[in-house]
Parts: sequence; C-alpha cells; structure tokens
Amino acid sequence: MLSTSRISSTGKEPTGPRRFAPPVPVNPPGGSIIDATKPGAWCPQGTGDILPFTSRVTNISENCLSLRVARSRGSTSDRKLLVVVDLHGGGHALGSASEILYTPDGLIQEASTSGRSLIYVGINYRLGLFGFATSKTMIKMKQTNAGLRDQRAALEWIRDNIEAFGGDPDRVTAIGQSVGASDIGLHLVSYNGTRGSPIQQAILMSGATGLNFNSDPAHVTENTASIAKKANCISNKDAESLETLKYLRIPFKILTNLSVTASRTARPLFGEGFCYPTIDGDILPGQPSELLRAGRVVTDFPLIASWVTNDGAWYAPPTTATDTDVLASFGFWLSHLSESTQKTLLELYPLEDFTHIQRHAEAGLDISPQYYRATQMNRDIWLTCPVLYFTWNYLQKHQQIKEEGGDPSGSSDSSSPKIWLYEHNATRYTPVFKVMGVQMWGVAHLSDIPYVFNSKEVSAGADNSVTQLELARKVSRSVIAFAYTGSPEDSGSNAWPVAFDEKDIRKEKSSPEKISIKVFGLEEDLDGAVTISRSVEPASVNKLEKAMEWGRLFDRLAGLVVSSL
Repeated sequence: MLSTSRISSTGKEPTGPRRFAPPVPVNPPGGSIIDATKPGAWCPQGTGDILPFTSRVTNISENCLSLRVARSRGSTSDRKLLVVVDLHGGGHALGSASEILYTPDGLIQEASTSGRSLIYVGINYRLGLFGFATSKTMIKMKQTNAGLRDQRAALEWIRDNIEAFGGDPDRVTAIGQSVGASDIGLHLVSYNGTRGSPIQQAILMSGATGLNFNSDPAHVTENTASIAKKANCISNKDAESLETLKYLRIPFKILTNLSVTASRTARPLFGEGFCYPTIDGDILPGQPSELLRAGRVVTDFPLIASWVTNDGAWYAPPTTATDTDVLASFGFWLSHLSESTQKTLLELYPLEDFTHIQRHAEAGLDISPQYYRATQMNRDIWLTCPVLYFTWNYLQKHQQIKEEGGDPSGSSDSSSPKIWLYEHNATRYTPVFKVMGVQMWGVAHLSDIPYVFNSKEVSAGADNSVTQLELARKVSRSVIAFAYTGSPEDSGSNAWPVAFDEKDIRKEKSSPEKISIKVFGLEEDLDGAVTISRSVEPASVNKLEKAMEWGRLFDRLAGLVVSSL
C-alpha cells in the first residue's frame, strides 16, 4: 500500500568541524543517484530498549539528518497531495523518525480510504549534547540549537521540494508530540517571528511553547562544560573557549557515551532536560513566553492542541507520599522556587481532591494519593497549562496585531485563526503497563500516538481490540480532516467547537472565561465536546463536565502562570 524513502544529507554530514554547526542544504550534481530506499540512522543517543512498545535503538550515527517520506502506492508526482510532517518527541534526548510509534501506514491508508490522500514526512534532528550544547563561543559562532536548526532546514526543504513527490507546499500540516509540539511553538517565535513559517498549520500533542521550560542557557552551558571536563577537552581552564569547542570534536562514540551517561545520571531515566533549546540571540532570541507576549510571533496559524488525561503519570515516583515528595517530583525542572510559591502550588492541588483515586487497589500496589496529586501537578505544569497559556495568548496577540493595523496574514478577514483543544482519555497500553507493574500510570504520556497515527498493531501485548481500532480511526479522521480542510470537524458528524469564543478573545483578559474541549475516550458519557466556564456550578453539570471541572483548569492556569512568570 505504501512507498517509503529516505532523503539523506549525504556529503554535508554534521561531523568533524561541522559537529555543532547549522545544517547545510544538499545540492547534488545533476545526474547524481542517491540511495534513499533504506532507513537512515538515528541521531546519537543511548542505545537499547526504551519501553516495551517502542523501537530498540541500535543504529546511531552523526550522519543522521534524513527524512522519512511515505505516500500511497500509485500516487504520482503530478498530484497536489496534502502534506503531514511529524516532529517526534523524546525530551530532546532520544527518538527518531524511524521510531515504530510513528509508523504512518495507518494514517495514510485512512486518508486514502476517505479520498484525501496525503504525503507523510518524518524529520530526524540532532539530540542531546549534539543538538543543544551551548557556550559563549558557540553563541558567538551561531552553533547553538542545532536540533531546532535541523528541524527548520527540514521544513524548508519540504516546502521547496515536496512537489517532486506530488505534495502541495501550500498545504503542509506539522504534527509534534511532547517536545516536538513545543518545538513547533518555538519555530513560531524563532527569529522574532520575522521569517514566517514554511508550514501553514499544526497539531500540538502534549506540549506547547511558553511556561514549561526555562530557556536560559546557563543550565545547559553548565552541562556542556561538565561533559567537556569529563572528555578532558577544557583548554586553559576555560570551558567555553574556542579551543574547548574544537577539542569537543572527539570521536562521536566517545562523546555519545559520556553525554548519555551524564544526562541519564542527572536526569533519570532517559536524560531528558539535560540539553534542550536555549536563548541564543539568533534562532531563539528571547524567552518564548516573552516573545509571545511581545507579539514577536508568526500569527494567523490554525492549531489543534492537546494533552493526555494522565500525561504526568511517569514524571512522579510511585513512592511519592508526602508534600515534600510532591514538590521534589518536578524539582529537577523547576528550581529555586520560593516557599510562598511552593505553598501556592500545594494549595492549588489539595490532597483531598486525590484520595478517591484507587487505580492501584486491585493490583495491591501501595500507592499514596500524594502520587496522583504529583502526577496531576506535573501534567498541568509541563503540558496542560502551557497548552492553554500558549493558545490563548497566541489568539490575543493575533487580535491585537489586527487591531493595530499590522495584519500578520495580509488577509481582509477580521476573524482570529481557529484553535481547537482536546483531551485524550484512552490508552492501548493498559496490558503493557500491567506487565510492567505500573498500571497506576493510566492514560499516560504517549497514549494518544497510536490513535493519531491510526496504528493497527501496537506491539508488546497492547490492546488492539476492535473498539480501540475504531477510536483510532475516529481520531485519525479528525487529523486528516484538519490537514485537508483546516478544521477537525468532518462533514458535521464530528462536533468539535473552537476552543475560545471570539468575543472572549477581544476582552484582552489574561485568561478566558470559558473553554471548549473535545474529549476522546472509550466511555460514552466521558466522550464528546464540553464547554467549561468560570460561572458554572458543579451541581448543574453532566458527568463529562464534572470530570473536567474537577481539573480546575481556570484556577490552576491562573495560579501556575503567576508562579512561573
């Protein structure tokens, strides 16, 4: 059914003196033949198994800047097919376009069945130290945020070349999961929003730019220096010198082993948050939330944004049992919190809200309600509240620019770009989590991926039942409809209201009065669209609305924004 190929950066590999440098476009001589039939290598990262249902990492190389291109068999290069581009997750520490989770076959098949054939492109980008090392010399040489620059170069390559595959460069939808979603947001504020965007719309799965990461380079600079020290690369006691940077071009296997070991020791289990995008005065000129509020952003961009019901489940240790443990569960990421801020965070999530959760009981697991309190806090801090903050401020900034006469799109349409929100409340991993002994994870991070990609066979004993596959078709049809029409609704059969009311947007408030959210799940009375409002009394709402009300999105969004800024 599908044809798949790899487009590689042969001849311009980011190795040797180009190890941390921006990617260079490849222009092969006329008549060149490039073998693009085999999977490209994964960018340098730890090898071995990650989770039972993910790929085993074996083939890593610095020559990893390749694309995974797939389309329906029989498609011809003279067609104008819509294009879906994927930026994988993995905490900027692991992952690849070749990851089995992102196999596009089911999505492409569903698109073809609906008469909306598409071309899929998965992007590889540099990770960890190789993708996000920084120092004063690297900032001066513009050899920072290589992973972001890889993504940008790939998106521009797609814009300039996808027609040769039958794709339409004017109908490109990016999908990002976790940090892939955050990175899409970073591209909207990159270069102060002055260079436009090579894509036209996006789907942000469990991630958004803004409050969830501190982009100050100090922490990553320190980690870069620590690796240089371990590698005996520091020259003249200056870890940020040009000479030190030159010495860091040691064999990639040595540097990979040193950096992966250091990052996983500092940030178990996988080294997430050791190296990540930071302010460099170039591709990322300032704090993303500040760039957004200042209007230095590409606007007029339709978005779908989301989170997963138990997105924070694996970020808190199952031994979490006290207030101190709760705060420590995200202490790796949020440092230097004042006592008053810590108190505010705990008050936003009173323990009594979590005593009813007993997902651990039947397995005999000794899990405290404090664990569920911590997982909800982690979900909101890293995922849900950044999604709400980014989308709301994005629309408000667009409206402000319009009213000031600086129409960002050049369109005569006075309406705001459309944004839709959803919460994903189903998982196919329940049997796998049970075997792993972590059934308390519930609908954990990554749970939505097999549904968006309409995966037919999730491995390791996951739930591939007819009911789950039907839900996957439903979710993927919304993705395809959005990519094709700019709206996730499909012929009125999939009611999904926009997230924010147009009148609400114009009020210039720090947060909305009401939010409309689509909920995907398997329970009939916990599935559908719901609008929650500050003014609705809990006794007057249905089961789905009560479930959403329990999350206290309004109170917690306001509290977390104040605590983060």
